[in-house]
Amino acid sequence: TTAAALEHFPVNFTITNLPYTSDLENPDSAKFRATRRVMNTLLDRLLKESSIGPVFQGCETTGFRY
Repeated sequence: TTAAALEHFPVNFTITNLPYTSDLENPDSAKFRATRRVMNTLLDRLLKESSIGPVFQGCETTGFRY
């Protein structure tokens, strides 16, 4: 058997209970880093338990926008 190639794809969604602030524009800000950490943890947990779980390799939050 051959290993499947990893495929990267974007996913966009709206978080309705997180007010946007300018701190979320700066990847070096404490708020950006904390929010990214929480989002990655929650998305990883959700997707690992989904139908793609057996092949899911992880996710990365790249940015937030208004």
